Amino acid sequence: MRKRFSEGSPIASTVVTGDDFDELEHTFQAFLAPDTVKLHTPKPTGFFDISQLSGLRIPGIDPNGLSVYELTLNSDAVLQGEETSDAYTVVVTLNGRNEFVIGRESVASRHVVTGPETCFQTTYEHPDILMLRLGKQLVADAMRERLGELPTSTLHFEPAVIEASGMGQWITLLHTFSETAASGLFDRSPLAAAHFEKLLLHGLLDTQPHSLSGDLGEERPRPQSSAIRRAVTYCEEHAAEPVSIGELAAAARISVRALQLAFRTELGLTPMEYLRRVRLDHVHQDLVAIAQGRAEGTVTDVALRWGFTHLGRFSGLYRETYGKLPSETARLTA
Repeated sequence: MRKRFSEGSPIASTVVTGDDFDELEHTFQAFLAPDTVKLHTPKPTGFFDISQLSGLRIPGIDPNGLSVYELTLNSDAVLQGEETSDAYTVVVTLNGRNEFVIGRESVASRHVVTGPETCFQTTYEHPDILMLRLGKQLVADAMRERLGELPTSTLHFEPAVIEASGMGQWITLLHTFSETAASGLFDRSPLAAAHFEKLLLHGLLDTQPHSLSGDLGEERPRPQSSAIRRAVTYCEEHAAEPVSIGELAAAARISVRALQLAFRTELGLTPMEYLRRVRLDHVHQDLVAIAQGRAEGTVTDVALRWGFTHLGRFSGLYRETYGKLPSETARLTA
């Protein structure tokens, strides 16, 4: 068995290796949701090796952390299960062949992203893969750093990683990170490791489409005054309800005129434009959930749920914000 990492490294090490596929199944159960994970090997021959190249060597996932693994499997196997409630996993296929089913849909890509509590099935054919594990809280904190506030909902990545979209460069970055970690350099320079990890995290958020991509693309300005923060919170908490400009002013504890001026000054939007954007974010999240098999419904159902009654204008606004039609996000017809 080859060793990719520097001997004696306190970071990089072998997690499990050998030819006992029951042991491999137990390892996956320790790192994922143990009640759901099953590993089937039609011909349990050959060998496997899982090496951790960075991060804490603990089962499961540190909600605030990032870790990278390499899996080499000299056999065929089918792994099915569910991601934990506090983690994301990016699977990058270096060699061999994998087939992925995320939720209830086959994903036509060699690389995928799964999120919290995502059901999956992967068919491995002698693969060599890199796995990046991200804690849910780490992703939420990164979004708060970018937006100036915590997201009001869990971020969901689109599962298929398309190299031509710009993710090809990100995959190269992950490969470089893994090789650097395996060399032992990060043992000597934790600061370099921390900078590299941030580059990986923010590069993934910027490049792989997800339910909050619209927020990042808009470079949302941060509200400065307490009055606007109160109004913004009210918008997010009552987005599914009829909301008037007077109610927003009352929540902000200022007059309607002062509210309109403050929104334009601090956010460059009217209060109702901001509310519409919040509702559109919820639409996008619901459509992604439908595409991933976590929810049911049509584009029309979702649009009406969030107060968009003119479907033509809604489709145009959605395409302007997310670069595609709502039906393309949901993989449905309205």
